[in-house]
Amino acid sequence: MKKETILICCKYVLFASAFCPFLVIAFVMFPLLTWSWRIGAFLPFFALALWGTLVLIKKGVLLARGRRQAPAAVNPPQPGKEGEAQDPLADLQQHWAGGLEILRRSHLSREGNPLYVLPWFLVLGEAGSGKSAALKDARLCSPFPGTEQGTAPTSSCRWVFYDQGVLLDTAGRYAVPAAAERDDAEWRRLLWLLKKYRHEDPLNGVILTLPADKLARGAQEELENYARALRARIDEMIRLLGINFPVYLLITKSDLIEGMEPFCAALPASTLNQPMGLAKEELSTGLSLFMERFSLGLDEALRRLRLILLQHREAGAGAASLLLPDRIRGLYAPLNAFVQAAFGANHYQETPLLRGIYFCSANPAKTPLASGEPSPSAHPLFLHEFFEKVLPGDRGLWAPGAQALKRQRVVLNWALTGWGLTGLALCLMLSYSFAKNIRVIRDASQLVSRTQELQGTVPIDLPAMGRLSGMISEVEQQNREWWVPRFGLNRSKEIELELKARFCSGFRDRFLVFFDRSLADTVSSFSPSTPDQLFGTCVMHLSRRCNLLKARLEGENSQLLASRPLPDYPLILLPQQAGGPAFGNLYLDYLNWRADREGINKELEWLQLLLKQAYLVKGSDLSWLLEFVDRLHPEAAITLQQFWGGSRPLPQEPAIPPSLTAKGSERIRSMLAQIAAAHPEPGILAREKGEFEARYRAACFTAWQRFAWEFPKGDQRLVAPKEWRYVAANMASDKGPYLSFMRRALAELQPLAGAGHLPPWVMQMYRFQLLRAAGPAAGVAASMAPAADGVAGRLQRLATRKGSGPDGVQGADVTREYLDALARVAPVAKSRSLALQMAREAFANTQEQSKSPLFLAADAAQRLNALLIQADGDDTFLRLVSGPIAFYGTFVRMETACELQAQWEEKVLKEVQGANDAQTLQYLLGKDGPVWRYVGQFADPFLGWSPGRGYYARSALGGAVPFSTEFYAFLAKGAKTKIAASAPSRGSYQVTIKGLPTDANAEARVKPQGTRLELQCAAGSQVISNMNYPVSRPFVWSPDSCGDVLFHIDIGDTVLTRRYSGTRGFAAFLKDFPGGRHTFYPSHFPAEREALEKMGVRFIRVNYQIFGAGDIFEGQGETLPGRVPQKVAECWD
Repeated sequence: MKKETILICCKYVLFASAFCPFLVIAFVMFPLLTWSWRIGAFLPFFALALWGTLVLIKKGVLLARGRRQAPAAVNPPQPGKEGEAQDPLADLQQHWAGGLEILRRSHLSREGNPLYVLPWFLVLGEAGSGKSAALKDARLCSPFPGTEQGTAPTSSCRWVFYDQGVLLDTAGRYAVPAAAERDDAEWRRLLWLLKKYRHEDPLNGVILTLPADKLARGAQEELENYARALRARIDEMIRLLGINFPVYLLITKSDLIEGMEPFCAALPASTLNQPMGLAKEELSTGLSLFMERFSLGLDEALRRLRLILLQHREAGAGAASLLLPDRIRGLYAPLNAFVQAAFGANHYQETPLLRGIYFCSANPAKTPLASGEPSPSAHPLFLHEFFEKVLPGDRGLWAPGAQALKRQRVVLNWALTGWGLTGLALCLMLSYSFAKNIRVIRDASQLVSRTQELQGTVPIDLPAMGRLSGMISEVEQQNREWWVPRFGLNRSKEIELELKARFCSGFRDRFLVFFDRSLADTVSSFSPSTPDQLFGTCVMHLSRRCNLLKARLEGENSQLLASRPLPDYPLILLPQQAGGPAFGNLYLDYLNWRADREGINKELEWLQLLLKQAYLVKGSDLSWLLEFVDRLHPEAAITLQQFWGGSRPLPQEPAIPPSLTAKGSERIRSMLAQIAAAHPEPGILAREKGEFEARYRAACFTAWQRFAWEFPKGDQRLVAPKEWRYVAANMASDKGPYLSFMRRALAELQPLAGAGHLPPWVMQMYRFQLLRAAGPAAGVAASMAPAADGVAGRLQRLATRKGSGPDGVQGADVTREYLDALARVAPVAKSRSLALQMAREAFANTQEQSKSPLFLAADAAQRLNALLIQADGDDTFLRLVSGPIAFYGTFVRMETACELQAQWEEKVLKEVQGANDAQTLQYLLGKDGPVWRYVGQFADPFLGWSPGRGYYARSALGGAVPFSTEFYAFLAKGAKTKIAASAPSRGSYQVTIKGLPTDANAEARVKPQGTRLELQCAAGSQVISNMNYPVSRPFVWSPDSCGDVLFHIDIGDTVLTRRYSGTRGFAAFLKDFPGGRHTFYPSHFPAEREALEKMGVRFIRVNYQIFGAGDIFEGQGETLPGRVPQKVAECWD
């Protein structure tokens, strides 16, 4: 079987293998798919048509490319004129294109591709080796007369066309380069052209020419160099063309061998057309064995012919012809050296396929090489049948080269691997698809088995539907994550659709129908007195469902639908244990999984009718939105805790409702937009919306102003001293409660700035921020400005008008003074000694007070308010800018009290070490004793004295330092310099006490109802009850028979008790009431302190008129206090 037949069979086998998958898909997979069987039947034909189209496109591109490169000449290209300069590559391209054009226009196309019908052979040899002469005188059957022209040297590549093949006569410089770079480029270009235009069968053989005269000279080195040059070209052809072709060694100019011409002249003319040489019958024969057979066989044949010629020798014939076998035998050694160099195996080059060695001669010489006798014949020797019979017969002897075979094996291995991996991948994907289908089906089966039957009651059915929805979503997610082809295994999708249909049916028939019926009954019962919560819940439910249905009809996907507000189940229509928020997600799933568009349209029309009916009853007022938002978003409320922090909750703590905040305003606008979008009559809300927005705007400003007025109460949330110190450290900065509140207020009120008049306090706050921007706080104000753009548009002109020129400069300076003064106060949060120093400055005389940063801040706040106040303004802004000053005043006073107590313990208590005897007290209260040194160094600026009041606390910074009453009494006794006389004491004393009304601070929510004074004596208790009306009673006190004194204050449901123990308890009571008056603070009653704070009581003032108390003190003859007080000031530590 011929090689071409085997290749064609393999080609069709490969094509059938590639076509099998289409047949499998067409006749095996398509019955499993939902497509028509006709598509599967036509799929193979479609694949064939596609393949044929690709082949035609490829051939068309190659043909068009060849035509663009080929010239229009039909005749064989002729050598250029002498002296005509031409680029060698262009000359080669021109000759090549001309030869291709001849083949394409010939009648060879009737037998197939004209480039492949005839075999191609390439003639390669050095210049002057007789290549062109041999082709010219071979007497080939050619239709072109050009082959009979002269044998001028070939410039590049000359085509020789004859009936049995195509010969490519190459220039001698291709074999032995004259200019290496130029000739190598031409040679590689020729090989590229062969590969391009005959890529399937590039070359059928190569003819190497070796001149006989060169061989006869026997220069071995020259022959080997020539052989190696030819071997290099052959190896390059094998590598670039990818084939190993037969190589013919043609020994030309054989007529120059001595005796060749007379010897051949004696032969019949017909035998001179036959080839002379030896062909390698077995291509695997070794080179040495072949050369041995060649030499022996040729020598034997020539010697046999010589005997025949001797028998028929004519008289006068030359004797030179008898020497021919000996002369040829002498050429074997140099010929063997040439053949071994040109065709021998080595480690670096592929071994060429030597097909045969032949002798020939084109133009026999007239004179023999040695004798000089004239040639009797000029007949070409041994050429014609070599080209006409030997070469065409060896057309199919070429084979792929070793490297080409290696590449083919690699490609074949990769192809087989690819086909195997493809088949394996298809099997794995099919198995995966099957396994995943089974898993989804199994999960769905378990889902159905675990699904709870609907009971007809909402609290049970709603969670059951939620679980079913979640399970279906899991199945849907599993089907969505199917990253391989299904191969027709769609059962999991069918189950998913069945589950969704089951969910929709159950949700509609067992749940939604009853709910909608209840909803319709509720809407029908609406009246103007319907609670806002119920009305708002139903209206928003209807609006959101209508909008979801509209979006579903418009084609929105599940993600866009989920981003819309979802309807809640009105909890008022449900038992308390039912979960309302779950309804929105269930309804969304129900809507996404529905397929009946007509049913969606009907539901939308019915819900819009209910919405219209509800709106006609109460919807035009829109006030219900406020309460609805307050209940729906309680987290949006603004409280004192957001600005002050603190851990102590306040009873009835001020707050701004969620509906009156920016977030609430946004919610209200969103709800109005939802209602407008859902209502069947567009634009119906326009008039009511305008009236509502006007009322809403006024309510927002009122709520924010009320909150701002009560804002200073935030310090009551702070638990001393840690929380107070934290707030004090930030009070002067942008993080402080007051400054952050003003910034927050402007940002929250921004949506309301574009319609109508703005309250003066809002304008004051904004102008204050503008003045801050002109000073060091510009960065802070600038960061606030984007949030207040709405206010800026209206207030910028006013701020510019009132703050321009000198007023603007003055306002900025005052603001800077105010902020700088606050910043100077802020360090008191870290140092009590600094707080004491600042308090001393504030409590000092007028000249020193002017240096206190607190007084500077207070003065700047007053001037700033006077600068910014409007004609109809109030004190809201002044209360806000004065708030930090009042806070710092309280903080400084309390820190001062703590520092005074610490200094008392260090300077006084440390001296006495707990002793209270008369000698110790005398030491402490001496003229230069520790007590008076303490008073002079620390407490003197905070204490005052008057004849009527004695020692008292001076007021500054909005209050006084909270000294203890025991400290006042201690100082009063210590100040007495007269020691009572040693007169005998009296046995008893009579003191008359008259009760006067008892009072508390003005803002206290509960006032004292009365007081009760009880003196316990041996004879019985003496009591006076004062119910806030005049009452009088004499008390007889004897130190020997009387003991404790109990004093009670009744306020609300609380009874405050103070005990004066011991035999001198009555005297101690009278000392507590100098002038008949004493003020009690919550700190005096630790157990009842929290109750008093809840009632708003900061102090209780008890009033008596006492007659005869002086006799007791005179009679006692005592001026020293009973003990040293442990606490002199109320510290919050």
